[in-house]
Amino acid sequence: MTTKSGKTVFVDCNDTLIAVRYANRNDTAPEGYRSIERDGQHYHVQARPSALAFVQALAEDGHDVVVLTGGSTRIQYLLLSLGGLNREIDEVIGFENSGKTEIPQNWVLVDDLQGGSTSFDEKLGMLGISRKRLGDKKYDELIAKRCIQCSSFKGGEDAHPLTGLLDDVRAKLAA
Repeated sequence: MTTKSGKTVFVDCNDTLIAVRYANRNDTAPEGYRSIERDGQHYHVQARPSALAFVQALAEDGHDVVVLTGGSTRIQYLLLSLGGLNREIDEVIGFENSGKTEIPQNWVLVDDLQGGSTSFDEKLGMLGISRKRLGDKKYDELIAKRCIQCSSFKGGEDAHPLTGLLDDVRAKLAA
């Protein structure tokens, strides 16, 4: 992976940058959500209110912003676009292209999942990082050094804005 500054911020998509609700054809989108249908699936999407300012600040710092998602890359690009976030995103890594990305020397992952959970382990596995290969001690050290857990965003008010994590992201990238 070629980076602008040699520093990459991997950011989870669903429940971190955007809230996604799967819907039926005749469902009305809740207030603040936009609707879209792709391949017969209906989605209601709302960008986290602080998400755009967060990714813009990272881009202004010269960092690559890469969305890491267990979903389809194509659908996630579409949902990010619908949420108005696609312009500052350098890449989306989904299940189809996971494991094919070279991890830069200096990186951080921002995710609503708790480090050490099975889903979180799968997310790091997309980057080629394995608890089994590293061992528990090194894996826990890696999580402490490289990962930041944010609050989950399910839509509506952004009680814990992502912009409040910028100092933590910058500190971990500087370490």
